[in-house]
Formats: sequence, C-alpha cells, structure tokens
Amino acid sequence: MLRFFHNPLLIAKLAEYDYLIKGNKKQSTAEYKIKRIIKDVTGEVFENIEVYNSGLSIPKITKNGFQATAIYIPELKELLVIYRGSESEDISDWFYNYTGIVSGENTSQIDSACLFNRFLKRKILDFDVCYKVAAGHSLGGHLAITVELLKKIYQRVYTFNTALPQLKQLRKYDKKFNKKLQEYFLEKDLEETNKLQEFTSNYYAKSAHHIYNFVRKNDFVQSLNMTVGTFNVGKTIEFPPIIKKFVKPEEYLTEEDTYELDKIFGDFYNRLLQKNITPNNVVENQKQVADEFIGLLVEKIKTPIQMQISNLRLKNEEQNNGGSKVADSYRTFKAIYNYLLYLAYLGIIPDDVIKSKGNKDATSLYKKVMGDTSKSNLKNLLKPLQEFYTLTRAIYTLTHAKALDDVEGWSEIAKAHDLPALYDELVKLKS
Repeated sequence: MLRFFHNPLLIAKLAEYDYLIKGNKKQSTAEYKIKRIIKDVTGEVFENIEVYNSGLSIPKITKNGFQATAIYIPELKELLVIYRGSESEDISDWFYNYTGIVSGENTSQIDSACLFNRFLKRKILDFDVCYKVAAGHSLGGHLAITVELLKKIYQRVYTFNTALPQLKQLRKYDKKFNKKLQEYFLEKDLEETNKLQEFTSNYYAKSAHHIYNFVRKNDFVQSLNMTVGTFNVGKTIEFPPIIKKFVKPEEYLTEEDTYELDKIFGDFYNRLLQKNITPNNVVENQKQVADEFIGLLVEKIKTPIQMQISNLRLKNEEQNNGGSKVADSYRTFKAIYNYLLYLAYLGIIPDDVIKSKGNKDATSLYKKVMGDTSKSNLKNLLKPLQEFYTLTRAIYTLTHAKALDDVEGWSEIAKAHDLPALYDELVKLKS
C-alpha cells in the first residue's frame, strides 16, 4: 500500500525546511510552513497536523547538537520523524561526526534521538498503531538508520546523502549483536573493525529491507563513510554525480590512515571527558576544544620527536625506544596530514595552508628518520618537526574559520551534498 509519506520528494523538501526551524520560536509558524510544503508538493490540504520540534519542545536534549522534527497527520494516522543533518555553523554536530561516526565513542545524539521518540510516544495517542516513517539528510540519515536498527520503530526509512551507521556505536546498545561479534571474531580482530563491516551489513540486512538511501556518487560525506566501522545497510538508489573535480578519499587515505584517525578521534573524545568537556557543552568551550585537539597532536607527534632530539644531544643509549615513539608519531602525522590533503584537494581548506605541492602522501617528510633512528641526525629530525607547525596551522585555519562560503570549491561541494540538488532526480524517480 502506497502511504502518504512514501513520497521521497515531499520528505526531502520537509527535511530541508527542518534546517530552518531552529531559530523559529513560534510553533504555529512551523505548522503553517509545513502545511504549505505539503500542499505545494502533493496538492493535499490538511487542516489538522501536529508538529513537534525537539528544539522547541524539549531543548535540553539538543545541547549536543541534536535536532529533529515530527509531523503527525491524525486524519491519515501517519507520522514522519525528520532527523536534522549537520549544520556548518554548529561545532556540536561536527564534534559528533568525528567522535561518533568516525571513532564510535560519542553516542550522545543517538541517546537524544531515543529520548525524542519517547517524548513522541507520550504526546501522540496513536503512536504505537500509526504508520511511522523516519527520514534524514547527512548526519540525520545516520541517526534515522541507527535508531531503526536498534529500536525497530518505523515502517519505512528514507535517507539523503547519508552518513553511514557505525558498528562500534551499535555494539554499545545491541547486546545480541555484540555477542555475535564476540562469537565469530577474536578480540584482536574486534579492534580491526574493517574486517567486521561485511559481517555487520549481513547481520542487520533482515532489519533493513525498508530502508532507502538516495545518494550522489561523489558526495563529500564519503570521507566519513570510508572510516573504520561504518557499514552499508538497506537499498541504495544512486544519482548521477554533479561535482566535476572529485577524488575518492581512499586515493589519499590508506587503510592504516583510517585506523589511525579512528584512534585519534577516540583519544580526543576521552581526553575532553577527562577535562569535563562533554557533547552538551562543546559550544561554550569551542576554543578549548580546538586547543585540546592541537594539544593531543603535540603529545602524539611533536613530543616524541623532541625527546629523540634530546636523546641525540645527550647521546642517550636508549635510542631504540625513542625510535619506536618516532615511528608512532609518523603514523599519526601521516593520517592527519593526508586527511588535510584530501580536504585541500576538494577545496574545503586552502591548499596553500597545507602546502601539498601535488604530493599525495606525507612519507617523504619522515623518510630519513624512519630508516634507522639511532643514526638519525638533528637535521633529519628537525624536518618533521617543522612540518608539524604546517599541520597545526592548517588545523587552526579549519577550526577557527569564520565561514566556509569564501573557500574555493566549497560551494560546489555543498551544492552536491544539499537536498535541493536531489529534487529533479526525485521527480524523475516518482514519474
């Protein structure tokens, strides 16, 4: 049976409007705008609809960046829950993207999504028996899929250019899934999460036949979707690419890099928790969050090199240990550097900041050091130390940017990722 909220174009337009509700203090205005969108797309007029926005209804669950809007049509007994995607100005969303979707440590927005559904169950009398659809764009798609795999609330799920679910997050909620992983894999294999992606996709496949993912082939969100532990689930409907200059992230990032980025952002998240910075207060501590990330890189990259320099100066005999730490610093440096190279190539950060000079890897920066550290001289060790400052300058440029609109290439990337770019294709799909 074709339901009212089986219209992907309608859902996409409602999802786009959801981004605008955040600053709207009037519930009546949101209801009016939603009615207009429904009429414009479908021709249907509903006098009575119920709208519940998380920011307006229960703001305490939105401190971590989470936003969602529920639209209930009593006449049809149909409910649409829209999970909002990342907002470029909201550091909370990007904090979740990297510490949640990438590393799997942060689950705060999943918790908020579950609380929002509990709220809806109290507010909507027919919640248990009505037909329920979930939708989301980008980060919102990640949340819609994750909630459905965990709670099995919805009869259908639609996502647009979605960030993928993260199996390490699901392990924390789904005890049956975690038990299966431990039965099939040794503990050492559980740390190499890339081996588990196909297993996880197959495990949840039976619960994902009603999940539909509309994606652009060259959408930037792929840089999140290639990370350790993300997996595909549901049906994928691919639309033609619109970015002329696009390179897949794996052309810049090795599998080793993805493991290292996963570890870096996991360590970063736990580092902030130790300093009482949580997903709920990253906004008011934005400068400290950026500074703490640099501090982490100092510990992982700069400090081991400086210690090795001191060893050489003092002619310390413990050269082998120092060499091992320099090797670790290299892995960390290479992962971050190559990721920034990828961002520079796409146009998200200026390429003159990272000074790539067409080089797609950072191995040359440490090449001489990595041979035999015990024979390394100060000159060779100073080279990667100098490059560390190039790296931190690029990170500060990215984290302290006032706006991305002026960065060359960003507008094209944003257009490909945004919902309006999908409208024409969704119309064709309907016809």
